[in-house]
Amino acid sequence: MGMFSTLVGSRLPPKYQRFFKLPERVESWKPTDTDGTELGRAVHHWRGTRGQAAGLYRLDSGLDALSARVGLIERAEESIDIQSYLIKDDISGNLIALHLAEAADRGVRVRLLMDDALTDEVDSGLLSLDEHDNIEVRVFNPFPRRRSRFVSLLANFNILNRRMHNKSFTVDNQVTIVGGRNIADEYYRTGGATEFIDEDLLAIGPPVDDVSDSFDEYWNSPEAIPMAAFDRMVAHSAVTESVEEARKYVDLHSDTAFLKGVDGRLIGDLIEGKLELVAADAEVVQDRPEKVRNLIRREASVTSIYLQQLVAAAVEEVIVISPYFVPQQQGVGFFGALVKKGVRVVIITNSLASTNHSSVHAVYARYRKPLLQHGVELYELRPRSEAMETETKLTLHSKVATVDRNRLFVGSFNLDPRSFYLNTEMGMAVSSPTLAARMASSILDSLPDSSYKLRLSKKGKLQWLLQTAGVEEVITTEPQSGLWRRFLTKLMSFLPIEGQM
Repeated sequence: MGMFSTLVGSRLPPKYQRFFKLPERVESWKPTDTDGTELGRAVHHWRGTRGQAAGLYRLDSGLDALSARVGLIERAEESIDIQSYLIKDDISGNLIALHLAEAADRGVRVRLLMDDALTDEVDSGLLSLDEHDNIEVRVFNPFPRRRSRFVSLLANFNILNRRMHNKSFTVDNQVTIVGGRNIADEYYRTGGATEFIDEDLLAIGPPVDDVSDSFDEYWNSPEAIPMAAFDRMVAHSAVTESVEEARKYVDLHSDTAFLKGVDGRLIGDLIEGKLELVAADAEVVQDRPEKVRNLIRREASVTSIYLQQLVAAAVEEVIVISPYFVPQQQGVGFFGALVKKGVRVVIITNSLASTNHSSVHAVYARYRKPLLQHGVELYELRPRSEAMETETKLTLHSKVATVDRNRLFVGSFNLDPRSFYLNTEMGMAVSSPTLAARMASSILDSLPDSSYKLRLSKKGKLQWLLQTAGVEEVITTEPQSGLWRRFLTKLMSFLPIEGQM
């Protein structure tokens, strides 16, 4: 059963018993003595003169973010723990799966915990991976597989509407990555039709153990169901066949400029002590898995309370990036109160043209005028900029807050009711003038080229300001969006859907 595992009962929580039979479940836990691994020695060396400080590195580049994950898997010796909302059958998904299988062949224990909102699209691949002796896949709050997901959602809405949105990637309990990225090409900007602008933090030191503890809590929770529960329901290949298919898929795309850039350089620099880590105090903030069991009451979660307190303490400046932004009336009042006390408040979110969820934009749109009337600076991402040489559409997916260029938060949390009340979320809060100032400056410097600035006309109408080559253009309708999409979005704004956004 392994040195980190204990056998537990096979009885399912009552809410799942009618869906499927549970195979034998084994509790497992983080490894506790990995100082002797290659990563452990590198971390120990870096921390030698830095006490309890964490070492942090910003992963704002998609290429660096995927390279770091692949590099960590390649260096793994004891354990790999991945928690994700989704994984896709694409270049990055196959690349990660292939490296996980190779690590497992070396004897590394792999635990992959997926939310089940979109897992049916890759069920066969996950089941194949799960066949490996050293790999276990679990799905959180699973849907039944014997009927359509839509019917299941309608029949069990209070249960299945609540999802695990956490993202973490931890190797040997020595290095972790926390942020907004899932495992799919758009999150690493591989050059597809749509690319997500996103953000992660790589960390060593005290936060890593906290991320591992959080992973263990979710992994061993009643909602984390072994993928093997669906073994007889979904056709799948043997793990050796799936690995070979993944290898062929990756080889087929090996000549792409993106894959040629995915290497172990960043993790190699970490091991050699060359990576420019920022020493700082860092704290992992996460919701407990039982948040999904709170089916009736709508209470603010651990993550949302922490973020409110972090932002409310601002004295000079707050910058918030939230791709799905539904502040509701209390949020408008909250940010308005900050402006009233002299704080500059900058909020960046998706435009209608850049968002991948028009329904969220439909609800968000009703709060734009009140926010601007309160003095909030509001920006919306442009799906393309003049500097881009391709027709790729950009979508904002980063979840970031900086406060007074001294503190920052990076994680999975959106400023919307779903993150507040329905989904579980996590992130990392950092006290670092160096890192916070760099992040704030880079965000603000990029706004003229990447975003529209919103304002109200003298008659109180919305306007979008576009700066190109030093010339300011004023747009009076949702920019870069067609009439039909604007019409459908307006229709959605009348639906009672705000609490689900």
